[in-house]
Amino acid sequence: MLRTTYLLAPTLVLAMAALACSKTGQPSSTSEPAATTAALPALEGFEGEIDLAMKADKPPPDNAMSLALLVKGGKLRADLPEQLAKQPGNPFGKAYAIFDAAGKKVQIVVDARKEVILVDLNKTGEQLKGLAPAARDHGAGAPPAAPPKVTKTGKFDEAAGYRCENWDITTDHHAGTVCVAQQGASWFSLPITGIPTEHLWMAELLDGKHFPLRFVGYGKDGAKEEGRVEVTRIDKKALAAADFEPPPGYRVVDLEQMMRGFAMGMAGMPGMPGGMPMRHHPKPQ
Repeated sequence: MLRTTYLLAPTLVLAMAALACSKTGQPSSTSEPAATTAALPALEGFEGEIDLAMKADKPPPDNAMSLALLVKGGKLRADLPEQLAKQPGNPFGKAYAIFDAAGKKVQIVVDARKEVILVDLNKTGEQLKGLAPAARDHGAGAPPAAPPKVTKTGKFDEAAGYRCENWDITTDHHAGTVCVAQQGASWFSLPITGIPTEHLWMAELLDGKHFPLRFVGYGKDGAKEEGRVEVTRIDKKALAAADFEPPPGYRVVDLEQMMRGFAMGMAGMPGMPGGMPMRHHPKPQ
């Protein structure tokens, strides 16, 4: 769940949900930015809706879904896509995340439980170290994978009407390409301490001065497209402030305490799940 929280926070979501896609090939690019015909809203101080399309190399209906990011007053809200909310085994059901860059926190609102999971972004990097996938993915005794290398190609493209530069991500192969707009967006920043060590390559993307507009992931051959997340529309409009606050009366659970309780339960100690120790707040902060 922590890893889901981390990805949802800036949702990127764009970053890098590495959803797969039924098409192949790289996005076209040029050494000069594509022409823009319409005036586009600046992302710094932006209020409105940002729509994303996500495609996957999977059988329908899970091969495509959409996501709307709502932005207001320096906060970003992302609702769990309906397809995921309805999937069997989903512990949340209908839920949404409110990302507050200035407050350095994420609130995950779970309507079915009338509960808010409070995440301190200054601590998530440390918490996620225990969930690092290296040992699980590479086998016991296997050397950890090399951290991804990011190369700014100097090649420009356009997504949702914005100019963006293609950044190639390389591991042992060409793993993906992110098209990044040089756009101030302070509502889209994450403290360095909140980024897990294996994802520190994303620090510049999440510094509040850049905004990724498209991510394309490739298979082991470095060419076959397996996933795509892309901004399709940026719509400036007024939004209700209440949409960026948890409903009154919901119980607030501190994630750190919740994870401690989870670890104790896994070790066979009392407190899981019904008596799991949690820190409760009288109201959302």
